[in-house]
Amino acid sequence: MVSYSHLPIATLCSFILLAIWRLWACIDRLGFMREVLQRAPLMFQGHLLAAVLAIMPLLIAVVTWSGINLPHQTAPMNAYIAAFMSAACLGGCLLLLKNTGERLALSWAGSREGALRVVAMLRIIDAAELAYALQYVREHEAKNSRVIEVGNFRDVDK
Repeated sequence: MVSYSHLPIATLCSFILLAIWRLWACIDRLGFMREVLQRAPLMFQGHLLAAVLAIMPLLIAVVTWSGINLPHQTAPMNAYIAAFMSAACLGGCLLLLKNTGERLALSWAGSREGALRVVAMLRIIDAAELAYALQYVREHEAKNSRVIEVGNFRDVDK
């Protein structure tokens, strides 16, 4: 009876995997994959780790239901331990995806919107960083009253 507790966990994990796959498929179809991977590599790595953690309950359920003996085991996996491991993997997956609620969607339209949000978010962050850097340079120049001109320097070859 405990092995039936894998059904809702496996269903939720398959929906999570579908949403992650659709988001990255939409980013790729829009042509922003290279840009997103360069600007936010930790987002991709986090989603990849969350996908691995979402696959684990499916594998654990298959091993439990089929009664396969894993290496160095004399008996099949205990159903209670398997259910606990599946729930722990699902919890870890949800913990990794806690800030991606608006980007992950179960429809193609929502996934396209999520992909556009990711790209827009990255471009807004870059624009804000550039604006802050320009403001800092202007304040530094006003304080020191020195302006560096490019024509005053010469190239030095080593």
